[in-house]
Amino acid sequence: MKFILRLIWLCLILTANNSYAQSSKIRISESYGPFSVGFKVHNTNDRSRSFYTETGDSKSNANHTSFRPMQVCIWYPAPNSGSAPMIYEDYFFLKAHETGEVVITEKLKEKLIKEFLETDPVDPKILGEELKAQMMAVLNAPEFDKLKFPVVIYGPSWWSTAFENALLCEFLASHGYVVVSSPSMGPVTREMPISRIGVETQARDMEFLLARITEFNSADIENLAVSGFSLGGLSNVLMYARNTSVDAWIGLDPSIHEAYGFFKDSPYEDYGRFTKPTLFINSVGYMNDLPFYDRLVYSDAFIVNLPKLEHTDLASQFIKLYAPRDLEGLELRLKGYDLMAKYCLLFLNGVFKEKYNYDDFLREGFHTANLDTSFVKIKSKKGLPSVDKLFQMFSDNGGNGLIKFLQNTIDGANGIRYPEQDVQKLIYISSENSFNFLSAQLMEWYGRNYPNSFYSRVLQFRDSAQMLEMFLEVYKKNKSCQFGYDELNHTAHVLSMSGEGIKSINYFELNSLLHPKDARAFFNLGLGYYRIEDFANAKINFNKCLEFEPDERYRNLALDYRAKLK
Repeated sequence: MKFILRLIWLCLILTANNSYAQSSKIRISESYGPFSVGFKVHNTNDRSRSFYTETGDSKSNANHTSFRPMQVCIWYPAPNSGSAPMIYEDYFFLKAHETGEVVITEKLKEKLIKEFLETDPVDPKILGEELKAQMMAVLNAPEFDKLKFPVVIYGPSWWSTAFENALLCEFLASHGYVVVSSPSMGPVTREMPISRIGVETQARDMEFLLARITEFNSADIENLAVSGFSLGGLSNVLMYARNTSVDAWIGLDPSIHEAYGFFKDSPYEDYGRFTKPTLFINSVGYMNDLPFYDRLVYSDAFIVNLPKLEHTDLASQFIKLYAPRDLEGLELRLKGYDLMAKYCLLFLNGVFKEKYNYDDFLREGFHTANLDTSFVKIKSKKGLPSVDKLFQMFSDNGGNGLIKFLQNTIDGANGIRYPEQDVQKLIYISSENSFNFLSAQLMEWYGRNYPNSFYSRVLQFRDSAQMLEMFLEVYKKNKSCQFGYDELNHTAHVLSMSGEGIKSINYFELNSLLHPKDARAFFNLGLGYYRIEDFANAKINFNKCLEFEPDERYRNLALDYRAKLK
């Protein structure tokens, strides 16, 4: 019976779609901007990646390898053309083009709707109403000849469509932004896995969009933001980390919160990369554990929490098709969606048009005055200056006040601790600029405030002056220094083979003291002595290497060098 009813609704939907467009209850109430909105879609390929598509041979179920299909959807400010705007079905049937361009026929529309109703918990009546709902964008509207606009690259949620937030995209385009998006698709098929390779695939798709949007006349790629909802708000972090051209980041319930491990295990967990303004807009399930926000050090960061919204309330596609239509619930969702659009626009305008600093953002909108705090809550933190800027701030005064500044970051309201690797860089550049006393003070402060660092371990074997001297040498050779095995070994060998063999012994020896059960450390210490022709100590350490039962390579090396001593 349910199947028969769905078939009846399907016929009604297809009949209704031939009638005139109608208005929808699902809309943004915030004021639209001065521009008309254009929309274009390009079906192209990323020829650097492969993809599997069905051959159409149902008997063999064979797949065909091809280049990765890319559906590029662009919303943009447009002059008023007088043409009729799109209806929602114009977006909906883009589903057919996600893995390659096809001809849209009435038969194909019927098939898509039937499959959609069979797999998705959508009321056919609501679907029929929304498919004929009028939108703002005009398909293939003309572009402005000379005007250029900032670009927003949007990453949709898991397995979702490029147009999942069409209302927001149209809204931003009306205010002078070019928005570009593509579907969330898996590495080799339409199916999108929630995995590291899935996230990496979407990040690469966003980078592909960046390359393609440079060809769009109205796009000002010198002003670039990335945005993403849910899984797209994790993928866009990788995209942001790899592209210094990104000027602003927006996460809508970004999965960087709940799937932080994906990012932590990547090569990009370096907060020196994140120096641009960031905006988080969170629903009830994404408000508490915020590891990415908590670790942002150099970025002015703003959070808008909407505690009465569910996760899917931050994308217009889900409100349109999946949300219950009870009046109270719908009003709540639309109020929240309006606020989301309002703060996205405020943030983008502040970055690209008003050139706001942190205090400007607080004064002009990211404040708590006159807010209904039962519905919206805001928090923020001001980014710290980068290492080079921080050193420059205090260098004119001989470095006085720098350590007090660092201590205040820990003791202050936000409790932001300068990243350990950047404190190390401050120690190094202070010495390089002949602020030797400051370098020693910074090392002592570092030891007190970073208890898991190398400081106390190394002090067991070297005094503070010796440790600082060795630290500066290791840092110079490695661009970092944790007094790890590889760092010390590399430094010692560089010294040993560049005419400073006696000096190298200090580094080889410390490595053996810090790693007293590592056969490699003793072999290399023996090699250091061998190079300065201290054969007695060389023999002692080759023997120690053999005592720890090294792997075959180091066993043979130690035996060979010990034989040479005879």
